[in-house]
Amino acid sequence: MKLTSLLIAVAALCCVVSVTAAEKIIGGPKGGRLLEADGQKAEFFVTNDQKIEITFYDAGLKPIAPGEQVVAVTAEPKSGRTKVELEKTATGYVSKTAVPEGAPYRVVVQMRTKPDAKPQNFRVDLDLANCAGCNRGEYACTCDD
Repeated sequence: MKLTSLLIAVAALCCVVSVTAAEKIIGGPKGGRLLEADGQKAEFFVTNDQKIEITFYDAGLKPIAPGEQVVAVTAEPKSGRTKVELEKTATGYVSKTAVPEGAPYRVVVQMRTKPDAKPQNFRVDLDLANCAGCNRGEYACTCDD
């Protein structure tokens, strides 16, 4: 009896995990990927010159000044982890240099509401190819498949 209950609980947990893992990617106004944490909205976007832009938005998706928010970005190409140097702009941050070569690879974006706040991490699989369905970069694809 206990084994059956345990198996049912494990099966239910697996279902919850698989549904959570397949969460829908929300596109940002520039064509990037919208990241949401602690009531903040920020867009991860790769520009035509291959720089990373993080833009903060209000509830109506209008750009706002970053305030006390702090962002750190780490690229993880096969050649090894690389910290991406960012500089503050009027509406967020932009990388000082282009992303490392060798995409696709993972990029970790770490956001904090204040310098001493607990960080929230976002993992973005950086694939710069265009999706034929939604015409966004694959890293920000909003298609269902």
